[in-house]
Amino acid sequence: MRRVSSDYMNNDMQYWLRRTEDGMASMQNRMSRQQRIESPRDDPMAAARAVRYDSFVSRLGRYEENVLYTRDRANLAEGYMRQSQDIMQRVRELAITGATGTFTKEDTASMAVEVDQLLAELVSLGNARGPDGDFLFAGDKARTEPFRTVQGFSEGAGAASTIGVDYLGGLGTPKAEISEASYLPMNLPGDSVFWAERQRISSGADASTFRVMDAASLVIDGQTIALKPGDTVHAIIAKINDSGAAVKASLDPSRNALVLEATDAHRVRLEDGVGGSVLADLGILSGSGVPSDYAPTARVSGGSLFDSVISLRDALRKGDFIDVGGRVLASLDAGMDNMNRRLAEAGSMVERLDAAALRLNKEIPDATKMLAAETDLDMAKAITDFKMMEYAHTDLAA
Repeated sequence: MRRVSSDYMNNDMQYWLRRTEDGMASMQNRMSRQQRIESPRDDPMAAARAVRYDSFVSRLGRYEENVLYTRDRANLAEGYMRQSQDIMQRVRELAITGATGTFTKEDTASMAVEVDQLLAELVSLGNARGPDGDFLFAGDKARTEPFRTVQGFSEGAGAASTIGVDYLGGLGTPKAEISEASYLPMNLPGDSVFWAERQRISSGADASTFRVMDAASLVIDGQTIALKPGDTVHAIIAKINDSGAAVKASLDPSRNALVLEATDAHRVRLEDGVGGSVLADLGILSGSGVPSDYAPTARVSGGSLFDSVISLRDALRKGDFIDVGGRVLASLDAGMDNMNRRLAEAGSMVERLDAAALRLNKEIPDATKMLAAETDLDMAKAITDFKMMEYAHTDLAA
């Protein structure tokens, strides 16, 4: 016959009391947090799903913030672009008036005064800032003022005035992720928005016998193009055209010169890769190492919207109505057409961001509901279970 120790019942009661107390403390923690999973061992599968769902909801929240921020900036930039287009419409009206040939030189000089003021306002719009202080048209150099005026003297001017506008902003643009692996630009490069004509650069050197001697590279609009020893000018042209850059390369048959022409209105950014001098050897760049520092013999055409307005002002000062009605007016029309295209792009981007915001407004609650289904506590059941444990604990203690 087995003997039962007198301590056995006491130890057994203490064990069950502690276990009940632990269960009550755990249930209290769950009720206070309103979550049914206190540790992964409570429900390993649900805990694993909850971690994934929580991460997904956090990413959706970040996407929503990016969408709203980018949409606000795009709306702001679109507004400044529309103001610029209104200014250009007034500039065009003055150009048409000055091209009639019915006004004296003094009259057209008075028109030039207004054009000069409109030019200053156009530069101011190009240097517009967002509420956070970033420049809207500076590309990926959001803290750098994109447009800088060059002061000097021009024919017919009684004082120094703007004779050029340099672009100091970035080539690319920072991008915001609005969904998984989907990005949209946050800024607009000013050298695309405020450009007038397709730029064309023609070298002044004969490239018919050119050969790449060592491995080198060249960079066009941020696209790096690798070259290998022995590449001829025709191979270089083919690689440029296949690079994806918005530039078309060709060979001038009469001068055997390399010609680079933008496929849309923007400033073409050219530079030789580190340690190379291919574009300099071909007579496109000067070899100074500064991007787009063209060789003295290179022929460059196609300027910015500011260049077109400056040309109009100078032609009006001289009373050259033929130049105003021909080359200058054509350049202004090209610039306004380009601005219209950029406005359409900005408007399309806003529409996409609106659609993304609507999608996220539905997706975030759905994902949050899935997370809640895994982690939320049924309070009615939890209170019932707690009362049952409390009653059992009281009964054991008695």
